[in-house]
Amino acid sequence: MLFDMICKEISIEEIDLTNETFRISEEIVSAPLRMSMREVGQLNPVLLLEGKHTYRLICGFRRLYALRQLSASHVFARIVEERDRDLSGIFNLAFWDNLSHRQLDPLEKARALYKLRNNFGVSNNVIIKNYLPLMDLSPHKQVLHIYNMMHTSNQGLRNRFKAGHLTLSSMEYLAAMPASSQASIASGLEGIRLSAGLQKKFFSLLRDLAAKNGIEPEVPFKDPEVLSILNDAGLSPFQRGEKVFALLYRWRYPRLTQAEERFFERKKSLELPGSIRIVPAPYFEVPDLRVEFNAPDAERFREMAAELFEASQTPELDGLFKVI
Repeated sequence: MLFDMICKEISIEEIDLTNETFRISEEIVSAPLRMSMREVGQLNPVLLLEGKHTYRLICGFRRLYALRQLSASHVFARIVEERDRDLSGIFNLAFWDNLSHRQLDPLEKARALYKLRNNFGVSNNVIIKNYLPLMDLSPHKQVLHIYNMMHTSNQGLRNRFKAGHLTLSSMEYLAAMPASSQASIASGLEGIRLSAGLQKKFFSLLRDLAAKNGIEPEVPFKDPEVLSILNDAGLSPFQRGEKVFALLYRWRYPRLTQAEERFFERKKSLELPGSIRIVPAPYFEVPDLRVEFNAPDAERFREMAAELFEASQTPELDGLFKVI
């Protein structure tokens, strides 16, 4: 839908900068855009909605912010007249303007979908059918539900997601939690970093412990042992994350953890070189051991075979099988 518009230069003081009704951009600070405007000026107009006393910004938040940083007093704008009050149609202008020149990030998609449904009254069916595919999202009700929760999720979690410290699947899982749980977990996550591969396991442990013990998922972050790790300045964020994960794992699987620790200690007593690996069956489900080693030549093969034979004659080997 194309509205009648006029183009003119507007004093920035006439624009209500606090009104973000039509904002989609998650970040409005753009150093490259500011540099461009400093060198060549404003190339593209912002889009404004005419009001009785002030204008509302429809799209061009980053352009206007850059101009303000450069101490500009006026902005070149295209203006939608006040009589065009179809706000959902006006929001579409902002939506298509953003979509035409860049890929929206997940939080921007969440912002746009939330506003379509909650601010502009677009039905779920229309959003699912028309808007989700435009954002490269699956056209399903659950997807819309998840992204609406993401938009209203804890700011600390959102910040960690924007910084790349949380994967999209982790953010989706955390966004579904109650607000109180989100705040506590966001606070606990501030001091740790988890690799993408470890995050899924980490949050699965929190979920399992909550179900097993009938507690809220953030409770482990209040445990003295966890707090001791989080407050250990001698550890890097990744080291703290690994230690907290190991602690959660021990709480979730106490018998398995004890068996793993006994197995490791008894394996050490065999005094085999590190190049020889002895691996139990997963979860010690069956009494089997697997032996692995790499030999670059026949001589090295014989040496490691001799090491294994010597270990096989010791009582420590029997102790290893007793763990299983």
